[in-house]
Amino acid sequence: MDFIMETVSNAFSTLPEGNLPKWLLFTSALGIFNSIQNYCTDSLTKRVYSGTPELVTPMTGRMFATWTWSVSMIRIYAAFHLEHRFMYELGIWTYVIALTHYMSELLIFKGCKISVPFMSPFVVAVSSLIWLASSYDYYVKY
Repeated sequence: MDFIMETVSNAFSTLPEGNLPKWLLFTSALGIFNSIQNYCTDSLTKRVYSGTPELVTPMTGRMFATWTWSVSMIRIYAAFHLEHRFMYELGIWTYVIALTHYMSELLIFKGCKISVPFMSPFVVAVSSLIWLASSYDYYVKY
């Protein structure tokens, strides 16, 4: 157990300074939790897509889980490498894609309705994009 704690502690010591890297790790942890949840059940996903919950199937839940897991992994790498333009911009793109998805489901496809389950990922995407855009010059060095 000490080995695991020491390894985790050493990994976190390499994070760039500031709260943005921690935020990226936090949203990644939430995404990984959401992925696990989507592999097990579609009940929470049906709440997000309350406009057309009948279209949320176990298979769409697993596809959503895989997508969420993959962007979470990109965000983890970005959190540790914000000084590199390409990693920083990949991190930005994960939120742009998420925001595009949720906005199109709300406005075009009507899969989502404005509700607390919908607003959570929407607010995370918008606030993360604002934070990343405003901190670009602070973090990006290469």
